[in-house]
Amino acid sequence: MRSLVISLYILVLGCMFLISFVVEQWGESYYKQETGEEYLAYSQKLAPLIEKDILENPQDTQGILRFWSDIIEDDPEAIQIIELGALNQKSTASLEAYIDTLDITNQTDHVHIISPFKDSSLQNQAISFTYYDSFSDAIVIKYYIGRFIIYAFMTLILTLIAWLVYRYINQISQVAKSVSSGRFDLRMPNSRLQAVQNLATDINNMAASIEEKNNENLILTGAIHHELRIPITRIRLALDMLIQMKQDTTSLELLADMDQDLEELSSLMEELLTISRLRLRGVELDKEDISLSQQVSTLVQKLNHDKVHLTIHEDLTLQANQTLLDRALINIINNGIKYSDTKLVISARKEANLFILTFEDDGIGIPENERDMILKPFYRTDKSRNRNTGGFGLGLAIADLVIKDCQGQIKIAQSELGGAAISIHWHL
Repeated sequence: MRSLVISLYILVLGCMFLISFVVEQWGESYYKQETGEEYLAYSQKLAPLIEKDILENPQDTQGILRFWSDIIEDDPEAIQIIELGALNQKSTASLEAYIDTLDITNQTDHVHIISPFKDSSLQNQAISFTYYDSFSDAIVIKYYIGRFIIYAFMTLILTLIAWLVYRYINQISQVAKSVSSGRFDLRMPNSRLQAVQNLATDINNMAASIEEKNNENLILTGAIHHELRIPITRIRLALDMLIQMKQDTTSLELLADMDQDLEELSSLMEELLTISRLRLRGVELDKEDISLSQQVSTLVQKLNHDKVHLTIHEDLTLQANQTLLDRALINIINNGIKYSDTKLVISARKEANLFILTFEDDGIGIPENERDMILKPFYRTDKSRNRNTGGFGLGLAIADLVIKDCQGQIKIAQSELGGAAISIHWHL
């Protein structure tokens, strides 16, 4: 944060000086023009007065010139009489006063104005006005130091305001990220500014409303699971009793089908309850250090399926709930076995700062336009669900939630084997 404030201060200060330089360059020509016009107007007002004094007392011309020079400048020779013949032809052709020299710098103003006499007795002569104002080095230095102090102070104020705005925007970003990830405990702080406080109140109300609706959905899901479990258990108990009784073959087949349907319903409720637990961030899950390669190897050995080929030479230790992680990995493996033709290859590799666990099959694959949807609950690429493919479209959804809970991310692509490639990415 400190480095951000320092960088912001330097950036704002640099912008202030850049703007000042541009404005100064633009204003210099304007100031030069305005200064020249002011001196010219001033000289045009003095010229008739000086000319009148000279005509009334031509013998004391030098005294008159010194008198008027003392009025406009400390230099006694600031006003002189010159011959127009010594000037260029363009200047002698004009009877109006004009600027002969205009030299404006940061430290000095040097202006030379020539005003021809109007009276015929003073023909081919003109009054020369020389204005020279300068500032000492000390004054110039003080000017720039003062200017720097003002800019530094203004920059400090602007940086402070910008930092406060940035901090508040960052707080909004943190709250938005928290809500989007399913955590609703973070709220915007109060502010003394009414407009900012109104924004904070609106954001907090939004987060509270989303949290309330989310909790209602989770409670509803849990309640449905609880209410359905008891009657399903009773029906299964009755079916088991009927199956054990002597029945004809057709009746036994129907009872077996009913029992299998009830098993699917029970499985559906367990999966819904699992999703509810994973989405409810207030529920703390017991986590432990788990060796990923060892865990995958153990699960593959338990499944003992001919299609599965394991080639893992890298390892990663995760902080995860072992039961849920097993459930997620089994769901992904079973999905690969179900939709593969002959094999499912499980491999792991380290790439840059990532650990990637990949499940590749040689089946029909997943269409590209469905790869984002396949991780959503109840979504199935095979719309005609049957007992051969089975499932409710919750397996990969549960796996996705479990992997996210242990800081991973599932990505789906096309496998080089021809089917789907489901990869799990963890940052090292």
